[in-house]
Amino acid sequence: MRAVWLSVGIALMIAGAGPVWSAEEPEKAVSPYDGKPGAKIGDARVNSVDGAEMVWVPGGDFLMGSTDEQVAVEVERYERFEKGKKDAYSFAAGKWVFDSEKPQRKVYLDGYWIYKYPVTVAQYRKFAQDTNRKMPTAPSWGWNDNHPMVMINWKDAADYAKWAGVSLPTEAQWEKAARGTDGRRYPWGDAWDSAKCTNSVENQMSSTQPVVNHPAGASPYGAMDMAGNVWEWCADWFDPDYYKSAPARNPAGPSAAVEFNVIGMGSAKGARVLRGGSWYYDYFDYAFRCSYRYFLDPSMRYYNYGFRCVGTV
Repeated sequence: MRAVWLSVGIALMIAGAGPVWSAEEPEKAVSPYDGKPGAKIGDARVNSVDGAEMVWVPGGDFLMGSTDEQVAVEVERYERFEKGKKDAYSFAAGKWVFDSEKPQRKVYLDGYWIYKYPVTVAQYRKFAQDTNRKMPTAPSWGWNDNHPMVMINWKDAADYAKWAGVSLPTEAQWEKAARGTDGRRYPWGDAWDSAKCTNSVENQMSSTQPVVNHPAGASPYGAMDMAGNVWEWCADWFDPDYYKSAPARNPAGPSAAVEFNVIGMGSAKGARVLRGGSWYYDYFDYAFRCSYRYFLDPSMRYYNYGFRCVGTV
């Protein structure tokens, strides 16, 4: 089977054709930190392996995904954006991606710790040194220690998480950490504000930015850069229909690589989920929404893909 991926205006950004992607799963490591019974919102701790600060996301329900009405608004906005481009094929693929956010549902998650920031270049360099691996080829702006790590694929991210005694977040863990329990549109609220994240919607960016640059864009739990700067790899296989049958308690994504058809584009199998939008994304703000789902060949490395990790009590 060949997976057909073409770049479209809805941020699929998928290129080339190739074999079914690897199903290799990382082995879970032992946690380097102690559990903390009674943790509450605002609590933080540091992972002793990589020095990453972690913030607490308490157990409980949250609203995941989007309603029919919310998706209809996004489709209408996207149609206005595409008006005059005469690209019905791109629009159909875009609507298909929005539809994968449905149905909105109440999901329960156990409590967990999530990295306050994306994994930085300095943290990843320590991992590379400790595991005797080379740093990937640097982006055009070079390696800056306090910028998010980029040029890493899904397995690089999973290997780092294992080394650090944590894991990649599930799609559900990522979304709750970004939006809280009230179903908000962006980490900071319902209104778009380009000043609260690293993005190219109004002003074209030329690189990633330091992870501490946008404190006003914090999520309800204090996680930063949940919108913009870099797309973040999640643990899950991508399935456009997963929400229709996913468990309501601690959903972990499909148990194996999923084959699916991208409307107007062809078939693919084995994509992994990314979330959050990036500095490079220069269309408009829909990709920075907490509910937006992005997917990609997990072997790909690019200058706007990064990650953060989670740990459980």
